[in-house]
Amino acid sequence: MEKGLISVDRWTGHSQAYFLTHLHSDHTQGLSSSWAKGPIFCSRLTAKLFPFKFPGFNLSLLRLLAVGTWHSISLVSPSSASSSTLQVMPIDAHHCPG
Repeated sequence: MEKGLISVDRWTGHSQAYFLTHLHSDHTQGLSSSWAKGPIFCSRLTAKLFPFKFPGFNLSLLRLLAVGTWHSISLVSPSSASSSTLQVMPIDAHHCPG
């Protein structure tokens, strides 16, 4: 998804929530150390590896999600007063670390 409520491994356009599945270069195109569009949801391992790929990144923008656990994420539309709650459970795809 590039536009809309959420973006998964997409860093163009404007979304209310950004998710990073892992740090392979094909999943981080458009992401940089100067990122400021909003928080990025990722696993603890991805967050630990993040400074090696993006030195100087504002790590306070990372939101850690425990793998195998349901998380509720509140989203507020900037164009209206409406809000939504997103339920997400990160899973380990056994593809690579993070």
